[in-house]
Amino acid sequence: MPRHTWEPIRDLMTLQERMNRLFADAADRRARGGEDEDEIERADWIPAADVYEDEAQFIIVLDLPGVERGGLDVGLDENRLTIRGERAGGEGEAHARRAERPAGRFIRSFTLPEMVEREAITADYKDGVLRLALPVPAAGAATGRAGGTRARCRSVFGAHGRARRFT
Repeated sequence: MPRHTWEPIRDLMTLQERMNRLFADAADRRARGGEDEDEIERADWIPAADVYEDEAQFIIVLDLPGVERGGLDVGLDENRLTIRGERAGGEGEAHARRAERPAGRFIRSFTLPEMVEREAITADYKDGVLRLALPVPAAGAATGRAGGTRARCRSVFGAHGRARRFT
């Protein structure tokens, strides 16, 4: 059986390299248009998301179990689609022996490509899964946005957390 010796300097160098990569990755994400500083600081967790694409649309699916529909805020500002919300802590949280499910506020943002028809975005929230459909025009069709202007700031969900169109 091989004998390993503890080398504290090597361990510290490895830790420093990992920390440097972590900060470099964060700086790269922010430079590519990642989340704003405030959003990163305010988010307690980030929900899992899948993005699918076909010839007619992009589909974003987020797993949000335990999040009430009324607590969701799905908004569009210029080319940034942002999903915000909050999930309450687990039952008997103070007495938990093991707590793996995240709780608290979450924020998830996506940069939309120019081709997405912003006024036709729909949302469906069922059984803890949020499904957003982002239609794109057919090949060669006009986008319907005069001069390439984009929607200012609107919410996919209307008053009281209801989506404009549910499927």
